[in-house]
Amino acid sequence: MIIKKIGKLSDGFYAVGSPTTPVYLLDGPLPVIFDGGFTAFAHRYEEGIKEILGDREPAYLFLTHSHFDHIGAVSHLKTIWPKLQIGGSKKCHEILLKKSAVQLIKDLCFESTKNFKEMGVSSLNEKPFEPFDLDILIKPDQKIALSANHSLTALNTPGHTWDFVSYWIPEQKILVASEAVAVYEDDESIQSEFLVDVDAYLKSLEKLESLGATVLCPGHFAVFTNKDAIDHIRNSVKVTHDYLTMTQRFIVQEKSDINRVVSRVKAVEWDNRPWPKQPESAYILNTRQRVKTIWERMKKHGVSK
Repeated sequence: MIIKKIGKLSDGFYAVGSPTTPVYLLDGPLPVIFDGGFTAFAHRYEEGIKEILGDREPAYLFLTHSHFDHIGAVSHLKTIWPKLQIGGSKKCHEILLKKSAVQLIKDLCFESTKNFKEMGVSSLNEKPFEPFDLDILIKPDQKIALSANHSLTALNTPGHTWDFVSYWIPEQKILVASEAVAVYEDDESIQSEFLVDVDAYLKSLEKLESLGATVLCPGHFAVFTNKDAIDHIRNSVKVTHDYLTMTQRFIVQEKSDINRVVSRVKAVEWDNRPWPKQPESAYILNTRQRVKTIWERMKKHGVSK
């Protein structure tokens, strides 16, 4: 099944906020939030979590990676629940200490809120992104006991970013993978999300497929269950190879002119895609990174001309 709305996904497990970029909630003695979503949707995340937990408080908020659309509301949620423990990888921590990175996150959060407002989306939080500290540094493949019935394994799954962590709940076969898998766009197209290393991304996909997840939680627009969960991981591999082939061809045709290659890729996959979609500046930033990653890979293998 492909689920395109917020709500209950499995026993004690929910998507809250907005299907565009949900945050996930595992209920239990120590409730866990996964990711912090858009700054603009901070109130929606808060309301969705309170609707499920009532007067109880979430214990943890675990981050997959440090991109603006997955950490935007973290500070707001920490303000609501001051005892909330924020966890992420050591590399995530290092990124959040960089002034330039924080400024970029602020700028992208501002632009995304502006876009949502222009689209007529209601109940937006228009306050700017506020930086935050990590309370817990998660180690690769670290196991976290949550209760007698639930545990959590943090999986090192680089490729989209170097700081990336996916979360596996083995008792329910739930996998919070965000952009470690391809994004299923609102128009039902699939976007490969490697940014820093395509080979590492494919290796991470291989690791995730081996788990046999029955609930797969990407970063945007849809959740996959049962056979669709496995199919989406396999489709993520296919579209990554397709993207690699297309971009390599463009690089050769444009004689390694990165700007022209980015424009051609954008014309293929972003220009005609309907809203809501990734803000243009964020899309170009990510596409330029993908193109450069492929270009460097080609140069390494002597096939850039």
